[in-house]
Amino acid sequence: MKKYLIVILLVSFLTSFMGCGGVSKKSQHVQTDYIEVVDQKIRELEKEISNLNATTQNLGNRIEDLSQKTTGLDTNYSKIQNALNGLSSKAELKDNAFETILSEAQKNISDLQKKLAEIEKGKTDLQSQLQSLETQKSHLVSSKIEQQAETKKEETKGIVEQGHEMAKEVTGGKKSEEDKKIETIASNHEKEALQKLLDDALILYRDGRYNEAVGKWEEVLVIEPENLEAKFNIEIAKEKIKSLSEK
Repeated sequence: MKKYLIVILLVSFLTSFMGCGGVSKKSQHVQTDYIEVVDQKIRELEKEISNLNATTQNLGNRIEDLSQKTTGLDTNYSKIQNALNGLSSKAELKDNAFETILSEAQKNISDLQKKLAEIEKGKTDLQSQLQSLETQKSHLVSSKIEQQAETKKEETKGIVEQGHEMAKEVTGGKKSEEDKKIETIASNHEKEALQKLLDDALILYRDGRYNEAVGKWEEVLVIEPENLEAKFNIEIAKEKIKSLSEK
């Protein structure tokens, strides 16, 4: 609008100037030239104004587009910010949940370790009790076998002595061939019994039944107290039993 006013004022000025020229007796031709010049200027100004209007319109459109984009960016920013806040909250919740699960897992592991220690202690106690019972059993069996062996030995001794007395009465105190046979049979029977006990003890030892094997070797010592094989094997078996109880 300001430019339009300027153009109007310029036209008025030129018209007045041309009027003055008429007064000053300028020719009609000169006035026509001035009018054409003024018209040209007016058209140029109008064109510039039109261009400025178009530019203004374009700028207005661009400003509006930028405003819309800015609004869209603000909206997207808000969405992104909300999403980030949500993710942060979820991450914090997950961290808390993970810490809770980890704490519970560590507690469960600790409880299991305590239970395992109790089980191991119970196992050790049971092994000790079992070892004690096996030892008591071995002693009882050995004592019983020893008593039986002693009884049989006494009975056999009595029978042999009776046989000797009877033989002496018949032969006048001299040993007969029958006496010698009886003594030989008794000696062989004793050797067979000892060997059987030694063999049985060795079988039990190889089967891992060490306490029972010790019992058999102790039976051998009842019959033959100086049997070195039985003594040696008993010591080995006891060391084996001791090493197993310490595991």
